Amino acid sequence: MIDSHAHVGFKQFDEDRDEVMIRAKKAGVTGWIEVGTDVEQSRRAVAMAEKHENVWATVGLHPTDIEGLDEAAWLELERLAQHKKVAAIGEVGFDLYRGGDLDEQKLVLEKFMELANRYDLPVIWHMRSSDEVDVNEVLIEYLSELYESERPRGVMHTFSGNMEQARKYLDLGLYLGFSGVVTFKNAGELIDIVREVPLDKILIETDCPFLAPEPHRGQRNEPAYVKLVAEKIAELRGVGLKEVDQAITSNTEQFFGIKTYGV
Repeated sequence: MIDSHAHVGFKQFDEDRDEVMIRAKKAGVTGWIEVGTDVEQSRRAVAMAEKHENVWATVGLHPTDIEGLDEAAWLELERLAQHKKVAAIGEVGFDLYRGGDLDEQKLVLEKFMELANRYDLPVIWHMRSSDEVDVNEVLIEYLSELYESERPRGVMHTFSGNMEQARKYLDLGLYLGFSGVVTFKNAGELIDIVREVPLDKILIETDCPFLAPEPHRGQRNEPAYVKLVAEKIAELRGVGLKEVDQAITSNTEQFFGIKTYGV
């Protein structure tokens, strides 16, 4: 299985990064997508992907960090996006949870969408709403107004919307990414969404070092734990883990245009 969204390059792994990789392999994780959140983390993601066969990078800018996007930073992100092991643009999107300007984030988002279309890369969407604004509704309206040719393929990272929004994203051709949140006791409507979403539209992720699944909730997350997400999805759908693993691994390879080899 493949962890479709990880941040093993973050400082939380500086002390034991090699051991984390060994544990992932032992858990049957064939590889992961190392996701960029700013210029420096995008560089680290590319460097990690160059070093490890079954790691791929993305290039992006977290929506809460757009203030740092000057011309030099953009040129560097554009340069990195052309690397042969860059599999997606992201994570990018809307985040108003602790403030932020929606219009400014949208302008930056449009630049990244143009970049994704230029290099035929999918987009990893980061969505976090405020109490006043549901950014999923904003994105759905925005994407719905685009021609299909203008709309890059994409995945909703750690999907946290409602059932109606899930259906609208699927209608737009997007995938839904599920993380350790599906194992939480307060997962709520997410449980029903996992049961209903077509298996061929699901990706799984850790978002490590964040969002560790049960029974590790509150601890540092790592790619090995993506197996717990797959197990929970299998349980909720009433099917075997092997069926879920094979389907989602195939989804991930097709979505990112990658192929993993061995464990």
